[in-house]
Amino acid sequence: MSTPLSQPGGPPPGAGLEERVTSLETTLAAMIERVAVLEAGAPQALPKATPTESPALFVDPPPALPSGVQIMGLIGKVCLILGGGYFIRTLAEAGRLPNALSVALGLAYAVTWALIALRDKQTMVATFDALASILIAYPLLVESTVRFKWLAPEAAAPLLLAVAVMHTVVAWRRDLQPMVWMATLGALGSALVMMAATHALEPFLAVLLVLGLASLWLTYDRRWQGLRWPTALAANLGALVLAYLAGWTGGPPEGYLHLSATRAMGFTLALAVGYLGSFAWRLRKQRRVVGAFERTQTCLALVVGFGGALRIALTSGSGGGLLGVGAILAGAACYAAAIPFARDEEATRANFNYFSLLATFLLLQGGAMVAPLPWFAVLAGVLGLGTLVGTVRTQRPSLLLQSAVYVAVACGGSGLLRWTFQAFLGPAGTGPAPALATGCALALLAGAVGYALTRPPATETRPKLQAFNLVAGGLAVLSLGALAVGVIGPAQASGPADLARLAVGRTAVLTTLTIGLAWSARRIPTLDLRWLVYPFLALATIKFLFEDMAVGHPLTLFLAFMFLGTTFILAPRLLKVTP
Repeated sequence: MSTPLSQPGGPPPGAGLEERVTSLETTLAAMIERVAVLEAGAPQALPKATPTESPALFVDPPPALPSGVQIMGLIGKVCLILGGGYFIRTLAEAGRLPNALSVALGLAYAVTWALIALRDKQTMVATFDALASILIAYPLLVESTVRFKWLAPEAAAPLLLAVAVMHTVVAWRRDLQPMVWMATLGALGSALVMMAATHALEPFLAVLLVLGLASLWLTYDRRWQGLRWPTALAANLGALVLAYLAGWTGGPPEGYLHLSATRAMGFTLALAVGYLGSFAWRLRKQRRVVGAFERTQTCLALVVGFGGALRIALTSGSGGGLLGVGAILAGAACYAAAIPFARDEEATRANFNYFSLLATFLLLQGGAMVAPLPWFAVLAGVLGLGTLVGTVRTQRPSLLLQSAVYVAVACGGSGLLRWTFQAFLGPAGTGPAPALATGCALALLAGAVGYALTRPPATETRPKLQAFNLVAGGLAVLSLGALAVGVIGPAQASGPADLARLAVGRTAVLTTLTIGLAWSARRIPTLDLRWLVYPFLALATIKFLFEDMAVGHPLTLFLAFMFLGTTFILAPRLLKVTP
């Protein structure tokens, strides 16, 4: 006899049919309501991740480091390859192979392993095969040229360049940075060793120049830019040795008598022109920013290349006229190249400083080689005035520095400085009247100071321009005072009376200049020379103590005291109040 099943919470077993149905409906409704509540509060399923949402799943794992077994095996392979090279050398030394054929077989053997490195599938294997090729090729060329004399330097140099180019191509195609460094250093070292051992400077210097310029252009905008440094330094070293020996006083020393001054000048100028031309093209045409390598190599190329050519020209008696004209033209071209960068964005403003400073050096060097010193100084004064105008218009501090250099060269080369100090400090008189070039330099100096004082500078260049005005203005005022001393003082003092008259005349001029500076600061504020008043007053006082008190007579001392006392009273009062 079966017992009817009852649901939990349902009707009792003895209930009627209607009550049981009602109870089941109630229970079913409660269960449906509970399921709905559970579904509403359940967490939603996470969406499946797509490849773009989880990129880490698709990144290749880092390459595994080579095992010790693999490295040892590759080292053993290199040893076997080197053994093959020594076998060829053994046949050559035993006389079984002609010298030329043994060298050709050795180079072919090295080239074969470089080509195998180009076809290797694994980078590590390619690196070791390339290393074996490098270790065979460069020692083979050095020994064949230096030790066995199988190769003449004129033949070894192009072979060395060809091997270096071949190794560089393989390294570039396979992206083998260790290989390109080993090949470059091996080629540079081999060229320097063979240059020193064979005394054949020109063929191997040509190799160094080609490697230097090729590595410069090869690494522009690409990779391995550190290669530019060793190749440039090696080229500089080779050019320096060539310039030193070719410019030897009395001709090249023993062992280098074959050197030609003309060819040596060509090589040194090729170094300067090649690097400077490459830099100019990159900065001007490609709008790149000058860096540490360009600055460093520019200085070295000018000193070694241009300076070496000048040394050779002077010692050989050919003169530096053509070099000077070339330097002037190159300097003008540098200023033309700097103009587009005058108001360029901040990132490339360094290019303006680079080109303009390079132009300054070239113009000064070339002008000194072409024009006589006094008139070269006048030309420098013209350039100083021109660069000062450019400073005020473009507000570039580097132009102000160049203007100061030009003005200093003008004052020194024209004799203006010497003549001014002779007029105030000459113990035996003011000396002869100034030359025409001295007067032109003084006029240019006064014009530069006047232009700078009457043009209000911008905020960023104000301190530097004020410093220029004070130094150049003080010199201009002293030089104008020297004209007055030359008028009232004897050119050649012949006795104590002349010395006393000269001393009081100098004191009168200095004190008058001091009062004039103070008056100009009060009446003409545009001529901001107030900071020169007290230095001039101190100069007049020191001069009075050491000259007037030593050589003066009672009358001249009386006059000197009057001049000095009046200046001490008037100068501070004139500076006290300005309109």
